[in-house]
Amino acid sequence: MNDASKKEVISEKPINEASKEGTYETTKESTETKKASSQETKEGTMKSEEESIEGAKSQERKSMQPDAKKTVIPPPPSESRPLPQPPSEPLHNLEPNRQSSTSETTSPDGDLRRGKRSFSLSDLATAMSKKVGSMAERAKKFFGSSEFLDSPNLKDDEREVAEGKRKKEWITILDKNPSRANMSTSRVNKLCWKGIPSSIRGRAWKAIIGNELKITPELFKINLRRGKRQWERQVVKSSKEPAGRHLEADDDSREDSMRIIQADIPRTFPQLKFFHKGGTHHEPLMEVLQSYVCYRPDVGYVQGMSYLAAILLLNMPTFDAFQCLANLLNQDIYFVFFRMDVNKMNTHLDVYQTLLKEKLPNLYKHFEEIEIKPGMYLYEWLLTIYSRSLKIDIAHRIWDNFLYHGQVFLFRTALGMLRLFEAQFLKMSFEDCLSILNRPPEDINENELFENIYRIQLTSKRFDRMVSKAMEEEKKKMKSENGDKN
Repeated sequence: MNDASKKEVISEKPINEASKEGTYETTKESTETKKASSQETKEGTMKSEEESIEGAKSQERKSMQPDAKKTVIPPPPSESRPLPQPPSEPLHNLEPNRQSSTSETTSPDGDLRRGKRSFSLSDLATAMSKKVGSMAERAKKFFGSSEFLDSPNLKDDEREVAEGKRKKEWITILDKNPSRANMSTSRVNKLCWKGIPSSIRGRAWKAIIGNELKITPELFKINLRRGKRQWERQVVKSSKEPAGRHLEADDDSREDSMRIIQADIPRTFPQLKFFHKGGTHHEPLMEVLQSYVCYRPDVGYVQGMSYLAAILLLNMPTFDAFQCLANLLNQDIYFVFFRMDVNKMNTHLDVYQTLLKEKLPNLYKHFEEIEIKPGMYLYEWLLTIYSRSLKIDIAHRIWDNFLYHGQVFLFRTALGMLRLFEAQFLKMSFEDCLSILNRPPEDINENELFENIYRIQLTSKRFDRMVSKAMEEEKKKMKSENGDKN
């Protein structure tokens, strides 16, 4: 290679290197330009998204304000729409002619299309709150709530203040002369659970029991006169007249049971002198029981009735006590028990045994082992509504809730009593257990008892279903036995 060509080659190298460097710088600048433009595009997009989100939030805040003006779209005008007239045929035969709450539009092809209704977050929250609230109310109606339980830390003056508030609430309710149906509210339920103040207990009981039988003062006077004549014949002149002479007209009558009253009254609340002969409540108690025997001669007098009448007389006048007793004993459970319908009584005991096995399985097993049966203690509890077995103050509160809830509360109370003494019963023999069951300790703590009753969760509907099912099974059993005999 000559010198001229070498020089040309040498001279080309820097030109190529320069062109390469120029190309690199151009590429670098274009890349940086693209990055910058891309960054600006991203920032612009993010900014626009932030602005749109902020605008949506602002719009939502405006819609949630109570004084925000909402645009109301009036319905499309109708041509010669007639005034609404009462239907001339049953409603189910008429075609619906109501305006839909959703917006309606007509498409170009004539089809009717419905637009979707829009809900704001506040509407959704309100709807959910109402739903949850209604569910809570239904739960409270069945089981009450934990606030029903009494606080053991309340002082005497605080309890007096609380009772004063309940009394005012009761007076507000009773001043409206409510019917029995109107007394079935969650508020009345809670007031009954806490215990009705003694000063207005009679008024409250009368309103809760109601007067389905339409007992009048005139009816009471008629039966009272008959009762006094029967009393004179059966008790005062019994030594002069042959026994059973007054039954010749109707052998199905149980009016001769009136003589049992004379022996039963001295044993009714013996610690209270009100009911002793010469006491302020002795004669009214006699009148109520005599009148009832003549009012329901098919039932007559049964031991235990005197406690029911006495409890009523401690809280209301004589006629009111008779009216409440007649309506109370018309309830299914007492009509069964005081009529001495053995088969139906056993049905209730079977249901109780089923509940005892379910709620207190360990105690049920122990009672089975030592052979303690419900009939050994439950009859007295139910027939006197715990008036003979517990202190009057506790019995009053049990009455408050029994009158509101019905027979299911009597069985919840029985199971609550067993739950209260369960730990002791599990260590005791037959004799010791039966001693407590027939004569519970006088120092029973009222709040502890009602807390245990509260823990026995049982609805009226379920209890009634259990009783109905047991009665159906009893009928089938009797029918089968009769068929075998024939």
